Amino acid sequence: MLFQNKLEAAQKELSESEIWRPSPNPIAFKLLRKLGLNVRPLHYNSFTVNFLSQSIYFGVVWGLLRWFTTWQSQNMPIQTALISSVGSGLVFGLLMATYYWRNAKKHNLSSWQQL
Repeated sequence: MLFQNKLEAAQKELSESEIWRPSPNPIAFKLLRKLGLNVRPLHYNSFTVNFLSQSIYFGVVWGLLRWFTTWQSQNMPIQTALISSVGSGLVFGLLMATYYWRNAKKHNLSSWQQL
């Protein structure tokens, strides 16, 4: 089945569930799809994929924001900033991967292969 067909089936399944509306289709994913990338809704990724993608995304964005807003002016060593960013990214990734995994189980969502 083509990606677009699976995406439409996933969107239909998500809209019929009681999942909070913005959760399955974040703005960043809409933008990535408009750029031509085939990005699955997070509820249909594996725990590992969600953990890695959310950890990297949050760690990088949060670390850069903190560096340019506060850490640089506080003369924080770059190693400390990196450790803090990585640690925060790992915690956030674990929490988000758990959230999406539990939510998919709770609402009996199909796997991506079953769509």
